[in-house]
Amino acid sequence: MSRNTGLPAISVEFDNPEHLILRKREQLDSIVSTLFTQSSTMSKTHKFILWSVLVAITSFWVWAGVQAWLRTSLFEVPSNILITLSILFVLLLSLMAIGLVLFQDRLWSVYLSLICGVTFLILFGISNINLVGVFIFVMLVYHAQDIVHSEVKERLKLNPRLLIRRGLMNFIVAFFVLISFAAFQSPAIESFKEIQELPTSTGVFIKKITEQTLSGQLAQVEPQQKEAVLNQVAQEIMREANLFLAPYFQYAPPALAFGLFLVLWGLGWLYIGLAMFLGTFIFWILRKVKFVKIEERDAKAEILIV
Repeated sequence: MSRNTGLPAISVEFDNPEHLILRKREQLDSIVSTLFTQSSTMSKTHKFILWSVLVAITSFWVWAGVQAWLRTSLFEVPSNILITLSILFVLLLSLMAIGLVLFQDRLWSVYLSLICGVTFLILFGISNINLVGVFIFVMLVYHAQDIVHSEVKERLKLNPRLLIRRGLMNFIVAFFVLISFAAFQSPAIESFKEIQELPTSTGVFIKKITEQTLSGQLAQVEPQQKEAVLNQVAQEIMREANLFLAPYFQYAPPALAFGLFLVLWGLGWLYIGLAMFLGTFIFWILRKVKFVKIEERDAKAEILIV
């Protein structure tokens, strides 16, 4: 005989590991779908603000890395600074290039360039030469926006890799100009402003060249006499070189800064290739999360009739 107590029946269920894994996966899928929905429903202005924040953070760390480098030797960069700075620089190039492709607005391109310029001024200070460098930077980015915009409008099928590549050359020149201006004011080059003669390492180099040039004539000479002759010739060449270059030593800092620009320009192809690869990968991620879409639309084309 059963007796009803009036209390609800209590049942206890224990989830097995498979149910827990399935539940976690469902929660993760819901989070990802929510992010996709939010990214696809964001307005273009909100997306630009988000992109500007990413550019600002990356550019700040790039200029901080450049500042750390210029505090040491100009042409001897520590490996840890070089690797970190190169990674951040490639990332910043990719963000800037993708930003021009996504938003295609001249005013917004000026905003992006000013963000990089302002972070540069924050770390390196406001001076006439720095302001000129920022102006050149903004103009080069503005020109890059025109190039990218015309490339997007003229293409029937969009290729993100080619679109990203179109603006990279201007970015490379713009950033290297600012780096050269910063190097010109750095302690690494400031020390050359008071130079009155060639460094002693130049004498060692001249001595080695002299020894190779006169090796045939000095083959039968005793080692002590040979060393004395080489030292005398090297000292005489150094003296004549210092007399000839004395009026031009004052131009050593700008010459070194320009030399740095040429060295960086020679490495530009490497950064362009890396930034193009990384930018294409970032663009692919943006399409996956529905931050950007590519749609097919009918377009009219002009033809030439003679």
